[in-house]
Amino acid sequence: MILDTVMWLVSSVVFFAWIFGVTLKNTFATNAKHFGILIAVHLVLSFAAIALKKQGVVVVHKDTSLWVIKSVGMALKGYMAVLMIMMTSFFIALVSKGAQKMTHFHETYNAANLHRNPLKFYLRRESAIIWGYRLFFMIGGVYVLWAIWFKMPF
Repeated sequence: MILDTVMWLVSSVVFFAWIFGVTLKNTFATNAKHFGILIAVHLVLSFAAIALKKQGVVVVHKDTSLWVIKSVGMALKGYMAVLMIMMTSFFIALVSKGAQKMTHFHETYNAANLHRNPLKFYLRRESAIIWGYRLFFMIGGVYVLWAIWFKMPF
């Protein structure tokens, strides 16, 4: 329980460090590249796991020691935490890019209606709306990290 608490706190700090240190400081293209690399690595690991399973490789047996079971569980939880951090990071970047595209569209093709609501409301509060979505994803990310470390059975 203490180890799970420490790991949740550490992963939450890493989550916020990645969001504020990498995601919000880089362009959407850079964040999309990070996400693409994550997907490629995940696919390679998935195919490798499937191939190992077909070959009959099993890490945990009935008589496996508790230390091995806990180590495998910690590795899986750590991997899931990294996946969650990178995916949430991508969606936080996607919110900003989507808002930017929507604003550009309306300013270019709908300039006659910029003074009308709800468009006027959105344009005046665009940064607050974007931060609201970011906050929503950050709170959800911390919750998912909590679920990874405390609700998984390993």
